[in-house]
Amino acid sequence: MNIVKFKKGSDLINDPLKTIFQSPLFSNWENALSTNFVPKVRISEDKDNFYINMEIPGLKKEDIKVAIEDKMLTINGVKKHEKKTEETNLITNEIYYGEFSRSFNVSDDIKIDGIDAEVRDGVLFITLPKVEEAKPVVKEISVK
Repeated sequence: MNIVKFKKGSDLINDPLKTIFQSPLFSNWENALSTNFVPKVRISEDKDNFYINMEIPGLKKEDIKVAIEDKMLTINGVKKHEKKTEETNLITNEIYYGEFSRSFNVSDDIKIDGIDAEVRDGVLFITLPKVEEAKPVVKEISVK
């Protein structure tokens, strides 16, 4: 059995980790994390529409741009970093910040002019209406 002297007021796991992450090697680690923000999406459809739901917690509608060009739907945005203050001691940060961009191919069966986007409760809801299928034209011809 090994006995390890416990130093009161220290944390055997976090103290060495803090030392490592405070070294010059990791001096810019927060900025490295900022490029990893990729919102998750859910894509579904029914008989009339396709739906794209994107998780964007903490973003406002002003932080997001939705555009379509050459059959490509692109969603761009910026999740802004909270500024540190002198009173705040950051212990851990699992929240990613930075710019993001997601693109989706749009098929010919989408009404481009009918696409709708709305932000609600940290989710971007995009509705892509389908073009109505061409119905066969039935023309009765009178017999003379």
